[in-house]
Amino acid sequence: MQVRSRRGFLGAAAAIVVASSVGSCTGRGPRGDHPLDVSADADLPAARESLAPDGTTIVIGNPSAPLSVRIYEDLSCPACADFELDGNGPYLKQAARNDALQLQFTLGSFLGPGSKYAANALRAAVDHSKFAEYHELLYRHQAKVRRSGGFTRDRLLTLAGKVPGLRGPEFDAAVLETKHREFVEASDEALDKSEVEGTPTMAINGALVRTDSRGLYDDRDRLYRRLRKASATA
Repeated sequence: MQVRSRRGFLGAAAAIVVASSVGSCTGRGPRGDHPLDVSADADLPAARESLAPDGTTIVIGNPSAPLSVRIYEDLSCPACADFELDGNGPYLKQAARNDALQLQFTLGSFLGPGSKYAANALRAAVDHSKFAEYHELLYRHQAKVRRSGGFTRDRLLTLAGKVPGLRGPEFDAAVLETKHREFVEASDEALDKSEVEGTPTMAINGALVRTDSRGLYDDRDRLYRRLRKASATA
C-alpha cells in the first residue's frame, strides 16, 4: 500500500486495524489499594469532565492528576469501537472515575462528515457533564449507524435522547448548528500533526503506545502494569 499522506494513511489504518481482535480483555484484573486497582463493575461517582486549556482535549477525571492517558480516536472508526467497548477503554474510564488518572481524548474526524458531527456533539455533551455516557452510547450504535450512512445531526440527537439529562434547547442547538466547529477542526488538526499513524492510539504521560503493541489495548493486566510503572515515576 502506498502512503500518500498522513491523513490518507489514517483512514486506511482505521479500516485495517479492525480486523485484529481485542477479545482478550477479561474484565477482571489485579486488586489492591492503589487507585488503579478498580474493578470493571465498581459503582463509582461520575468523573469530572472538562475541556483542557489547549482547546482540543476533552478530559475525564482530575485534570491535575500526574498520570495521564490520551486516546486518539475517530468516532466512525470500527477499531475505536472495539477498543472502547471490548478492549481497555472501559477500564480507563473506571480508573479516571477512581481518581487514578486523567483520561484525555483527541477526537479526529478524518473519516468524513459524520465524524465531524459526532465530535461536535461530544464537545457539546461536555458542557452538560454527559460526555462519558454519550461517548459510550455512540460507539455502541456505531456499527448500525455506519450501515445507514454514518452519523448525522438528527441521528446524534436521537441517540442523545437515550442519555438522561442531555437533550435540551442548548444541546440541541449546538448539535444542529455545529456550534463547536472550531473545536472539531482544531482537534482533527492536532491529531493530524501528531505522530499517530492510526486509530485508536494511546499515549501514556505523553509517550505514544504504538499500535503494534496491541496487548496494551486489550489486555487489562498488561496495561495495568504499564500504568503502575508510569504512576511511580510521574
